[in-house]
Amino acid sequence: MVLEQAKAKLQGLADTRHVYDQEITVTCKILTPEEAIGNPLHDDYPIQLGKERLIEADFMGKKGQAFSDAYFNYKGSVRSILSLRLDTNARRAIFVSSLNAILAGLNEMPEALHCKNDDLTRCGDFFSDFIRSLPREAEKVLLVGLQPRLLESLAAQKQVRVCDLNPDNIGLSKCGVFVDGPDRFPYNAQWAEVIFATGSTVVNGTIDEMMIAGKDTYFYGVTIAGIAHLLGLKHFCYITQAS
Repeated sequence: MVLEQAKAKLQGLADTRHVYDQEITVTCKILTPEEAIGNPLHDDYPIQLGKERLIEADFMGKKGQAFSDAYFNYKGSVRSILSLRLDTNARRAIFVSSLNAILAGLNEMPEALHCKNDDLTRCGDFFSDFIRSLPREAEKVLLVGLQPRLLESLAAQKQVRVCDLNPDNIGLSKCGVFVDGPDRFPYNAQWAEVIFATGSTVVNGTIDEMMIAGKDTYFYGVTIAGIAHLLGLKHFCYITQAS
């Protein structure tokens, strides 16, 4: 399992850096949509529609974030974070946001913080250039998780299918693309040559299904930044890659 592999990597790092046994507080809080993404040009992001919230952890003055539809405030230590059972979305959100903060606090990677305001539109523009850098044969793309700006860029350049967990999106047409539910993922993954999957899959428990599909897979967004860093997963994030 991806999360268990990441936990093992983090534990090894904590041992090496001598912080595993230290009682260092990690505090998670739930950000409002405005705190999380500011006031962007568009108003169709999941966090604005009340479907997800951005969880923020703080470790040694550095922050880490993760999207989740389930959450609670938490204070603990590196030891307690590593001992968390990862059996619910809320616990996985606490672990993943904390992992991002811990890696930033240990200077293993930059802070993984969601872009705000106009940067969300710039992310779509940056993504358009990113798509053009893909191999020419990668024409069939599956987008897992409806990110409006990414879908706009993909639909303008590729053959696209979309899978999403939000029942309010399933069955609708977005950018001329029909939105499928999660039950269609195996069929769409078999059709696709490339998968772009939201990093929230590490929180909602579906990331292992992405990996088992055996397709060239890129994960996007801040949630998975730390895990992608630890495990060498392909990762797209405007904030961490455009600077």
